[in-house]
Amino acid sequence: MKLSRTIRVIGLLLLGSASLLTEAQIAHAADVKSVSRLAFGPDNILFVADWKGAQLHALALPAPVPRSGEGTFNILDLEALLSKSLGAGKVKVEDMAARPGSGEVYLAVSIGANKTPAVVAVTSDKKVRELNLASIKSTTVALKNPNNSKYEFWNETPERSFTVTDMKWNNGELFVAGLSNQDFASTLRRIPYPFTSQQTMTSVEIYHTTHNQIETRAPIRAMSFATLGGKPYVVAAYLCTPLVTIPLEDLKDSAHIKGKAIAELGYGNTPADMISYSAKDPSGKPQDMLMLLNYQRSGNIIPVSEVEAANEKPGIDKPVPAGQIVGVQETPAPLVGATRIDNLDDQFFIVVRRELEKDALQLVSFDKAMLFRLTDYVSEYDFPQYRYNNDEFQLKYFKPAHDILMKQEGFPELIGTHE
Repeated sequence: MKLSRTIRVIGLLLLGSASLLTEAQIAHAADVKSVSRLAFGPDNILFVADWKGAQLHALALPAPVPRSGEGTFNILDLEALLSKSLGAGKVKVEDMAARPGSGEVYLAVSIGANKTPAVVAVTSDKKVRELNLASIKSTTVALKNPNNSKYEFWNETPERSFTVTDMKWNNGELFVAGLSNQDFASTLRRIPYPFTSQQTMTSVEIYHTTHNQIETRAPIRAMSFATLGGKPYVVAAYLCTPLVTIPLEDLKDSAHIKGKAIAELGYGNTPADMISYSAKDPSGKPQDMLMLLNYQRSGNIIPVSEVEAANEKPGIDKPVPAGQIVGVQETPAPLVGATRIDNLDDQFFIVVRRELEKDALQLVSFDKAMLFRLTDYVSEYDFPQYRYNNDEFQLKYFKPAHDILMKQEGFPELIGTHE
């Protein structure tokens, strides 16, 4: 069934269990006016942020079909697939989240000139399933003190659209970054789940390492979590791109706090997304990592150990010259054009990207051990005349990687053609 262009979310008992919620917590039907951010919580719960309605919805999804096989994603023309599947014209992807353990990827999309909101599930075999939001069991919570400005940046971007700039689930709570209607508008909310009337709102100021000023309006653009010195922290990225740490213990209702600027990752950039993951170091030991995507730069791979070391030092309180990267040692990742990233599973990232050379929106997986896609390039190895010729270096390091990537990216028939 196609999604009605007037979307209704029916407020029913979450998870079908009346014991979980009191009558006061049961949401009534509500119009979903926008879908801007997605996040998965426990027990098949999908959180949906509606900035126009200043609400968060918790959708209780049915149990997924167990994932079978590797299920790598190689959807190289996502816009055409979505447009055909939805029977619509232009479809814009607003956000993406991978459903843990399912192999499904959920996309928040805006359809057509009216930007009608919808949520779709996509699988690696290019099947698209639109969620009928009107029939899914859900609960809803209203954001306190939402931004209600009518101002538009550059005559096109509503200030209200920054009501939710990032949303992540962590240890029983939903953390929501964005703007409020307060004088210090940059706000970080902590919302327990199942939803109650309890909602912690903290305004956050930072010293902006390129702008050389204290900033209280521009919100967190991307965030994740890390344990630093034995304590839990939010690690947040702001425009241009200071990296900031915020202790969770400081996030108290009605408090105004100052995040610590620990690094500067480059001017003239908007952070797009940030996730935590685990990768093996050269000795094979698991290492906690952060991956930051950027709209105007390549991705940043940042060891949490670097963030921890920087957090033990005084925060940056003097301007960083434009172009300099200071505070942490990071590794650039070849992810230019990537706008959303998530952990598909322990082996793969899933990425929404604009492949610049082909001008195509794509939904593709990346092996975490290699972090590039072989089919993005045409190199010496790809010519039909190429042979490895028993070169020990090439056979030890490059051929095994090429064989793995050719299989993952849909070209298993090419394995062995350069023997």
